[in-house]
Amino acid sequence: MANSLSLVLVVDDQNSNLQLISELLDRAGYQVMPALSGEQALARAEVRPPDLVLLDMAMPGMSGAETCNQLHKLPGLESVPVLFVTGAADRSSMVRAFEAGAVDYITKPFLAEELLARVRTHLELKRARDRLTRMVREREDVIDVVAHDLKNPLTCVLFAAQALRCWDPAGGSPERVEELAQEVLDCADEALMYIQRFLSRGAQEQRLRQFGAHSLSLRDVAVEAARLQRTAAQSRGQHFVVDGDAPAWADALALRNVIQNLLSNAIRYSQEGGQITVRIGPSRRAGYSLCSVEDTGTGVPPEIERQLFLRHVRKSDAPDNAQARYSSGLGLAIAKHDVVQMGGNLWYQRGENGGSVFVIELPQTSPDASSPADETARG
Repeated sequence: MANSLSLVLVVDDQNSNLQLISELLDRAGYQVMPALSGEQALARAEVRPPDLVLLDMAMPGMSGAETCNQLHKLPGLESVPVLFVTGAADRSSMVRAFEAGAVDYITKPFLAEELLARVRTHLELKRARDRLTRMVREREDVIDVVAHDLKNPLTCVLFAAQALRCWDPAGGSPERVEELAQEVLDCADEALMYIQRFLSRGAQEQRLRQFGAHSLSLRDVAVEAARLQRTAAQSRGQHFVVDGDAPAWADALALRNVIQNLLSNAIRYSQEGGQITVRIGPSRRAGYSLCSVEDTGTGVPPEIERQLFLRHVRKSDAPDNAQARYSSGLGLAIAKHDVVQMGGNLWYQRGENGGSVFVIELPQTSPDASSPADETARG
């Protein structure tokens, strides 16, 4: 039945009332979680969050009002609908019920049809609210992804344009001007590609992310990411070193964006004139490769290490530069999501000599690829 997935928490200190309501709900196809006290209701709701609560208002010990208040403080139950079941029908009792956070009340003695109708109505309203919440969250996720994907190319355009404006014909290299101009064109094309993907029909259903994983060289991807971030690094007197190589099975564009994000963070939080190293090699885990971005900054404060990959969490105060001004607070969260989608992992560790080290681990071959031993076993 459609109701079979809905869990109703029934709270009443009278066992006879509890059994009566539970039997009505059970016959109507609902799951029922009974509780004889407010304390028991809170303990059970914390383990199995209910979809709706039927709560006796007058109970010894913890009252119905206090139980309702405490229920709404539990994680994920802030908006769970609570219907008070009360023997009092006076105005002051009704006011107290709504002040405590109830969405409705039922007076004793009640008609079975009325109770079931109110339960059904408020569960349908909850499902509608939940759907709207998911839609809003999905729309926000799409906007977050687009904003993040546009940040890298537009930031590169910004720094390249600034470098061109400051170029000195007397001492500058014409080749460098051509490189910067090409960088502007490449990054503008990339930004337009993201916008076209966003505007294309079905983009949201495709989640804007259709990874086309294939075998690639981590060094090639890292060198390209460093090239696109070089102008930003030079603006702070920093330089890149890419050390080593290893194969990986990944989407080249998505991986390049991840490395670019890590490099832009390293630029932002490292001291001026420092070195940023991209170190590549095999992982200790068989069949995986590592690509780490190491900077010479002060590292991540211990109190926010656990928040690094959460969305919209400002990691620390950054220098007053363009990289800091255009930070969205989304980069690391989306970077980790993308790496995980490609079958890998992304984590942070403290550098041996200070600074931060962000490590990407990716499979060297397709997870679907069969080893010779597998082929032999099947044969």
